[in-house]
Amino acid sequence: VAALAVIVGAVGCVIGSVLPWSEMSSANETRTFNGIVVGDGRLVLVLAVLLGVVGAARLARRPIGGRTADILVARLVAIMIVVIAGLDRAYGPPTLASFRAISADVISIHPQNGIMFTLGSGILALIGAVLLQPRTAPSGGGGRR
Repeated sequence: VAALAVIVGAVGCVIGSVLPWSEMSSANETRTFNGIVVGDGRLVLVLAVLLGVVGAARLARRPIGGRTADILVARLVAIMIVVIAGLDRAYGPPTLASFRAISADVISIHPQNGIMFTLGSGILALIGAVLLQPRTAPSGGGGRR
């Protein structure tokens, strides 16, 4: 179940990264940007693909890198996705936030559905990554004495 949550969260992050992330408004113009255009969505997309690979390997019972290395990677990547999406939600993507700073707050940045979808999916992936368990050594007979 934990690996499935990681995979679903990763797929949600991929979808969210191409959805509208931010809307930039001034007195006479409004533009909407998806995650891929403003930059952080590209990083989230790459991290989500990595997270999906780790989750799929766990689901197939073929962990990558030994007993716990993939769990550590999944947790770190999921944390990075949540932090990136959370900061972009709070302050706007850095490329757009710089416009707001230069304009002395005449330009406003509003989060859109894609960033919220990415943040929620990242949280789901993080919960799944935290619940992942290290692979146990096979037990039972069959060994020589």
